[in-house]
Amino acid sequence: MKFKHVVLLNSLVVFLFGTAFILRPLDIMALYGVVQSGWGVTGLLAVTLMGFGLVLSSIAFAVPEERKQPVTVALLLANLLAFAISLGQAQAIWNTRMGWVTASVYFGFVVAYGYLVVKGMMTARQATRRAQLN
Repeated sequence: MKFKHVVLLNSLVVFLFGTAFILRPLDIMALYGVVQSGWGVTGLLAVTLMGFGLVLSSIAFAVPEERKQPVTVALLLANLLAFAISLGQAQAIWNTRMGWVTASVYFGFVVAYGYLVVKGMMTARQATRRAQLN
């Protein structure tokens, strides 16, 4: 699993989620058990998700190798926060399958970014040991 692949997958999921909110806002909100008669805040959420997806797609290719670890930690924290909020809302507000699916998707990204962080720390530690031995 590479940094670029995880970030691009995250970008795709977030962008498609935002696109769904643009194309079918009332239907998507109904999946969460929310009845809306108009756009409400759904349009703002959609544009924010789509923008975040576009930013993530550029990050996948623009981050140099030496900066990938801090960026991975930042993305881990962002997805951890999104997971915690989604989990709290799924338990307290929605209590629908879509709420649990959303929390599960964010949890999947937390696991993926967590793996990349640990992998990066192990690589850095091995490089340090090799440098000390030489």
